[in-house]
Amino acid sequence: MAASIDQLHAFIAVAETGHFTRAAERLNLSQSSLSASIQRLEALLGVRLFERHTRGCKLSEAGQALLDSAHRMVQEWSRIETGAADFRKFGRGRLSVAAPTVQCALLLPPLLRDFQTEHPQVRVELHDVAEQEVHELVRTGVADLGVISQTAMRNELVATPFYTDEYILVLPPKHHLTNYKQVGWHQLVSEPIIGPVKGNPVRRRLDDTLAEKGISLSYAHEVSLPWTMIGLVRENFGVAVLTTAVLPLIRWNKLEARPLVRPSIARTLVLLRAQGRMLDPLSASFSKRLLHLARNHVSI
Repeated sequence: MAASIDQLHAFIAVAETGHFTRAAERLNLSQSSLSASIQRLEALLGVRLFERHTRGCKLSEAGQALLDSAHRMVQEWSRIETGAADFRKFGRGRLSVAAPTVQCALLLPPLLRDFQTEHPQVRVELHDVAEQEVHELVRTGVADLGVISQTAMRNELVATPFYTDEYILVLPPKHHLTNYKQVGWHQLVSEPIIGPVKGNPVRRRLDDTLAEKGISLSYAHEVSLPWTMIGLVRENFGVAVLTTAVLPLIRWNKLEARPLVRPSIARTLVLLRAQGRMLDPLSASFSKRLLHLARNHVSI
């Protein structure tokens, strides 16, 4: 006999509150019902999940080891319930994708348009969040898929590289560096640089690679959003180091872009999914479109 979702909810509530009474109140159950549910779960698993004491309880060693698995099972069941609710309400499925702002604004919309044309009854959810939040949305099942820069991955996530995004220089139309077809990093030493804030994956990748070559940029403006960087370049506050992902934005603002060389630096975008969670047909269909991007690389 398998554990029920209600038993897992009871286990998690007691673990988080450290008290049977407070857990029962959270779940709107009687304390006796909650205790019985925990006892049945312990009997089923053959281990004690809690160490009881007069002021409440705490997780046993076995309970601590099983808590993460219980969370994942409850989250997976929640995804199943959400999918079923979508079919009941909309007569269709759901695809949820999480990505940083630039990818949500410029990279994903054409792919989602084509996907929606092929699957008109599917409800598409797009989460435009900070890059570090993408991991958590995919891990918890809020998002089926995620798109981020390639960094050290958490064990519970699977990352598939699909797109190489080169660093480029963004210039006002009459800037003296527009006379060059490509610009070396050493030519930027005396230039006021507009770039991402420290800690941003694009900035971190750039600074680490340049430091290995003994190159350091002088940042005049450090901002969070690429639209702000583009606006500052347009008003001649400096030159910006961005990636080819923002080329549409650069062209809309009638600015100039040049490849940056010696060395050429690129970052890799990866497709994220949760470890051990099989892709449903809708997620698999969208993944194929995303992975196809490597054959349609954007260049200056």
